[in-house]
Amino acid sequence: MSGLWLHAAGLTAVVGNGDLSFAPLAGLGLDRGKFYSVASALLWAVAIVLFRASGDHVTPVALNLFKNCVGFTLMVLTMALIGVDFAPAGSSVSDWLILLASGAIGIALADSLFFASLNRLGASGSAIVDCLYSPLVIACAWLYLGEPVGPALVAAMVLVGVAIVIGTWEPQSRLSGEARRQRIEGVGLGIAAMAFMAAGIVIAKPVLETADAWWAAALRLGGAVPVLVGVGMLPSQRRGVAACFRPGRHWWVMLPGSVMGGYCAMIVWILGFKYTQAGIASVLNQTSIFFVLVLATVFLKERLTVRRVLAVAIGFAGAVLVSF
Repeated sequence: MSGLWLHAAGLTAVVGNGDLSFAPLAGLGLDRGKFYSVASALLWAVAIVLFRASGDHVTPVALNLFKNCVGFTLMVLTMALIGVDFAPAGSSVSDWLILLASGAIGIALADSLFFASLNRLGASGSAIVDCLYSPLVIACAWLYLGEPVGPALVAAMVLVGVAIVIGTWEPQSRLSGEARRQRIEGVGLGIAAMAFMAAGIVIAKPVLETADAWWAAALRLGGAVPVLVGVGMLPSQRRGVAACFRPGRHWWVMLPGSVMGGYCAMIVWILGFKYTQAGIASVLNQTSIFFVLVLATVFLKERLTVRRVLAVAIGFAGAVLVSF
């Protein structure tokens, strides 16, 4: 079977050979790399809201393992369905090792840190820290790939730093000692998560430019799962992992979140980086913060303050600035 035809919301798509081609995109003159990057942002925002709801019941490592097991299973089934080779001709040992390492760093480590940060800051607070993602991708692409970068990177870092302070700082009188500690930990964990996420995707960029997107996404997940299984077997994690994989009410939010974040957003994210520059893709991915802000307010009942909206706007400005 050379391709899989999908019909949804009036769009006709063909999925095959690692590509998604939506017929209306060509007629509208839309760049497919940019389209995929924005679509990934929306899908990831929905997943974040579901993951935040799941975080009340499961640990970050267990949730990350569950998400990636779901994503990896769906990837493998999709590849079998559309006829994607599990060992593509022309792929080198180096390609395999790079993608496996990318998954271990950018998924196993980064997403576990991200979920821990999400539990401490909430979805909208975490979205502000996520603004560091784009500047860090630009910085990593400059260091590792030699992609051009201008002085705007420094200004962008400053703007995002200001956004994080505005969006997460509270006067001493408003926060207890424990709440303040949680806030500081959440920011630190979020910054570390963005750094590892940026490094993970940038080291894979050269392979992604020529590799089959489905194979690359599956292999990245394949690099993450064994690492998380190993961590999940530690005495401190076993109980949480067992509870996470035991069917229950928490699956009502955790399972759709894993499908959205571990499968749908993942493949579209990969395609965004495949068909446009890393810097452009990362800026468009950053639009997820606006989606998260709205969804967190509506579904998680998180408080939408003027200061938080201002922080998101400043952070996004920094993310956009770095692309020039």
